[in-house]
Amino acid sequence: MATEGWDRDGLHDDFSDGLVLNVANKCANTIVVVHTAGIRLVDQWIDHPNVTATVIAHLPGQDSGSALVKLLYGEASFSGKLPYTLARNESDYSVYAPCGRQVNTTSPQCDFTEGVFVDYRAFDERGIEPRFEFGFGLTYTEFTYSSLLVKTQNVLIGAASNSNALWEVILNVEASFNNTGSHAGEEVVQLYVAIPNSPPKQLRGFDKVPLEIGDSATVQFELTRRDLSIWDVVAQAWTLQGGNYTIFVGASSRNLPLQSSFTL
Repeated sequence: MATEGWDRDGLHDDFSDGLVLNVANKCANTIVVVHTAGIRLVDQWIDHPNVTATVIAHLPGQDSGSALVKLLYGEASFSGKLPYTLARNESDYSVYAPCGRQVNTTSPQCDFTEGVFVDYRAFDERGIEPRFEFGFGLTYTEFTYSSLLVKTQNVLIGAASNSNALWEVILNVEASFNNTGSHAGEEVVQLYVAIPNSPPKQLRGFDKVPLEIGDSATVQFELTRRDLSIWDVVAQAWTLQGGNYTIFVGASSRNLPLQSSFTL
C-alpha cells in the first residue's frame, strides 16, 4: 500500500481488508503478510479468530519470499521492531491532512501545530492506547531485563558553551538482560528519556544484540548533552535544564521494565 507523487487517501483500504477477511472466513490458520511503505491499520481484521499471525514486512526486496519462509518455519527468528505506532483508528493520529495552499500560489503552507508530539510522543501525551506501540515486535524466544545502572557527569545547567559541547557525553547507562526462552534470538534494547517540559519519554538510543538460549548481555549507552537538552526558542539554543530526569530501558516504548531517575 503506497503511492508515488501524491499522498495516500487513508491508512487502510476496503479492498485489501475484504481480501483478508474473505480468506480468513475460509481458512482456519490465516497468516497475513503486510507489504507497505508506511503505517497500515490492521484492526479491520486482526481480531478475526482465524487470523493467527500478522507480519509487517514493509518492502523487503527480491528475497522477501525466501526470508519469510525461513522466518515462518522457524529457521530464523523475527527480530524487527515497529518504527512507528500502529493505532486502532485513523483519528488516533495527530493531524496528517495535506498542507494547505494560498490562493494563486503553488507553495504549500504547513504549520506543524502538533509540535514535537508526533507518533508515540503524541499517543503518550494524549493517553491513547495503540494497537501496537512504537518499538513493538515479537520473536520466538523471551528476553528478561534484570538491572540498570546510570552514571551522571558533573555538568553546567543552561545553554552549551559551543557546538562541540553539545556532543560531550554526560550520562552513561548500562542495562542487562538475558534470553530466558527456548530459542536463540536477537533483541533490540531501547532507551528512552523523560526530560522536564518535554514529551513523557523520547527515544535516545537502541542496540540489537544476539543471544543464545540462557545467555545474558549488558548493553551500554552514552548520552550526550544534546540528548538531554531542549530547544529554547527564545535563546535559539539547545539548553540543559535543571530538574528530574528518568531513564527507561526495555523492549518497546510501552514495555520498559527498567527505570532510574536522577536530578541535574
